[in-house]
Amino acid sequence: MQGKRNVIAQVLRKLSFVNWDRYFGEGDLTFFGWIDREDSYKDFLVLNFFSDGGISFSTSSAERTKEIADILNLEHSSCTRVEYFCDLDNVIKEK
Repeated sequence: MQGKRNVIAQVLRKLSFVNWDRYFGEGDLTFFGWIDREDSYKDFLVLNFFSDGGISFSTSSAERTKEIADILNLEHSSCTRVEYFCDLDNVIKEK
């Protein structure tokens, strides 16, 4: 586990603009972090480390998604606002 811990710590350090908060799991591990924005909001980053050595991520950061993908050497997909998918009372609307 110590070797895996060191590898994960190296990856987390590469994402120096993320404030890491929590994680869960035992075999597969999922880490949660926050990315500061200039408008005083925060974007999230969820980083998954799979027991087979794979990595995936999800983020709400339109500004940083490509950078994150490049750092992790992964492809990226842009996220879309829920309000564009369906009409809900409990949705955060774009200003």
